[in-house]
Amino acid sequence: MGWCAIALAIALGGCGRGPAGVGGSGTIEMDQVDVSSLVGGRISSMRVSEGDTVQVDDTLATLDRGEVVASLRAQAAEAARMQSLWRDQESGTRLSELRAAEAELDAAKSALEFAEAEFKRTEVLARDHVVAAAELDRARATRDSARARRDAAAEKVSMLSTGSRRYQIDAAREAALAAQARFAGAKSNSRELVLTAPISGVVLLRNAEAGEVVGPGVPLVTLGNPDRLWVRVYVAAPQIGKVRLGAPTEVRATGFGSRKFTGHVVEIASRAEFTPRAALTEDERANLVFGVKIALDPTGGALKPGLPADARILVSADGDRASR
Repeated sequence: MGWCAIALAIALGGCGRGPAGVGGSGTIEMDQVDVSSLVGGRISSMRVSEGDTVQVDDTLATLDRGEVVASLRAQAAEAARMQSLWRDQESGTRLSELRAAEAELDAAKSALEFAEAEFKRTEVLARDHVVAAAELDRARATRDSARARRDAAAEKVSMLSTGSRRYQIDAAREAALAAQARFAGAKSNSRELVLTAPISGVVLLRNAEAGEVVGPGVPLVTLGNPDRLWVRVYVAAPQIGKVRLGAPTEVRATGFGSRKFTGHVVEIASRAEFTPRAALTEDERANLVFGVKIALDPTGGALKPGLPADARILVSADGDRASR
């Protein structure tokens, strides 16, 4: 059947239902959700079969990927370590550390005093040619080494007395926050190993089996919401002006006789379909149709996707939205 005949049938269908409605035909559709993992892996178990009813957060499948679990443990340990370092920096110097550093400084001062006295005695003996020049060099090196140890010990006491610098504490805090962020990322990846239902509904497709290896983004299960049914019908151009968003509708589906299902218009196409390339005459304008999406009210599972359906959009005589 050509597009002219389809458009004519739609237009005649609307006229046959009386002036209080605009008619059209279509097929019942259902909102669907593909459930997949961001990380992929080997499927360890599939918990649902086609036709099963599931609720939000029910487990659909589990994946096995050892490196994701290992990364989570490593990041948890690293986050704990960096948190401890940050707290240690903020707590400042412990009294025991300061006392130990002061004791090291006292020992270094005593060693320096001895080394300086030894150097002076060796210097006198070397001047009188009692000892060789090499002995004087060794005494000088020992004195210089003791002086360096004294200076280092004094610097350590000064640093511990002052406490951690602000930028050191800030750096420790930022490192702890970065480690915590990496841990959160690893935890998020680990949650992708357990696929749960994002909506309540029915399992339409089971796309994989236990033991298979699937990549990231590959749908394992397809869910449908039986309470989110809709039908798209096509309305002839001369009648589209009567249709308003939110307009109530009556839908009859194949197999249900004269039973009517209610709904409302949720979408009206902004462009016509089956448009000829040539300039339109007045008669050709009647062949243009616009897609109209009708959301059905919950049917309690009565209607099924794929059923042919006829819809009547209720309008008032002047084209305004009709009241229910």
